[in-house]
Parts: sequence; C-alpha cells; structure tokens
Amino acid sequence: MSRQSADPTPDPTPFVELIVKNERALTRYIRSLLPRIDDAEEVWQATAIELWEKFDQYDPTRDFLPWAQRFAYFEVLKFRRDAARDRMVFSDEALQAIADTHSASQSKLEARSRALQGCLKKLTAADLQLLRSRYESETTIGSIAEKLQTTAKALYRRLDRIRERLAQCVHHHAALAEE
Repeated sequence: MSRQSADPTPDPTPFVELIVKNERALTRYIRSLLPRIDDAEEVWQATAIELWEKFDQYDPTRDFLPWAQRFAYFEVLKFRRDAARDRMVFSDEALQAIADTHSASQSKLEARSRALQGCLKKLTAADLQLLRSRYESETTIGSIAEKLQTTAKALYRRLDRIRERLAQCVHHHAALAEE
C-alpha cells in the first residue's frame, strides 16, 4: 500500500527527520555512483520521491540509511538504463563494485568529511572566501583574479597551496581518528 492510498494526509515529520538526518550520506552515496553532479541531483530527487511513496514499508527498528541507499541504487540503475546512449556508462558489475566499495568505506568517508569541515574552519577568512568563490559559484578564475587585482596564474598557485594545506590537515586528522 502506498502513501497516497493510505491516510490522505499522513504526518510527514518522521520521514522529513530521517531524510534531513541522512541527506548528506545519501547524496554522497549517489555521487559515488554517478560521475556528473546534475545526474546525481536528478537521481536524488527521484530517490526522495520513491522513499516518500514507500515510507510506509520502512521498518523503524532498522537503520534508515541502508534502506534508503537500496532505493537510491535502483534509481541509479533506472537512470543508467535511460541514459544508455551515453558513452560514459559503467557496467552493472562495475556499478555494484563501486557501491560495495562505498559501503565498505562509509565510516572512513564520514571521518574525512568531518576532518575537512574542521580543517576548513582553520583557514583564514580570505582563503575560505577564495575557495567558495572558486567552487561554490560559476565565477571564472579570471573574474576572481580581476576582482582580487592579481593574475590568474597567481590565483592558481594560491589555490594549490590552500588545497595542499587542506589535504595535509585532513590526512593528519583522519590518521588521528584511526588510532
């Protein structure tokens, strides 16, 4: 029985709480299976709809994330079938191997993500703003360089140094977390 045929106005609170709590992990899972961000967002939306429609089948005594990831996996397969004309499509076996690898490394990915968040907080405001300008917007390096009154080459070097510091910081914190 689907949500739509049950009570016409089900309480969405439990579903919303679980989706909000697990959104990042589920999005990371989908991103690990699809090479393009736009495709992953499309699959995320389809997955969320499917999860809502099947939420009455969810067993609240079990962990939500693996249940939701199974739906996401099938939505990825559906998406891939629809996009089969595209040259960049993984085989079903490769996709399963990626999904298995992602599941096996979930805790390490979460630890690295937490480490990255901590390392980002250690950056100067200017470095953090530069990263945001570069990666959270569609602004070109040339535009950013012009705004900062520097050259694109100098900006690339600065970004390389910031990324290197972040990589070292994340590596350090991830190593400490494994001890």
